Amino acid sequence: MYMAPIIRTKPAVSVMRRRLSGGVVMPLAVLFMLPFLTLYAIYAATVLTVQGVARAPRALLQMIDYAGTAVLGD
Repeated sequence: MYMAPIIRTKPAVSVMRRRLSGGVVMPLAVLFMLPFLTLYAIYAATVLTVQGVARAPRALLQMIDYAGTAVLGD
């Protein structure tokens, strides 16, 4: 029969102490992550814009074909 080694458990941390430390850590995390998230949002918007402009002629042609199909029936 396997028995795990006996370990000493840590005392439970109080709720107030957890909330105070979390209240300090969260604003710091926001402070450090905000520049990264801002740059990532700018990058994503740029890529989506470039892809949209590159695909616009084909999408317009497909819309025109669909409208013609809807009007003429087939």
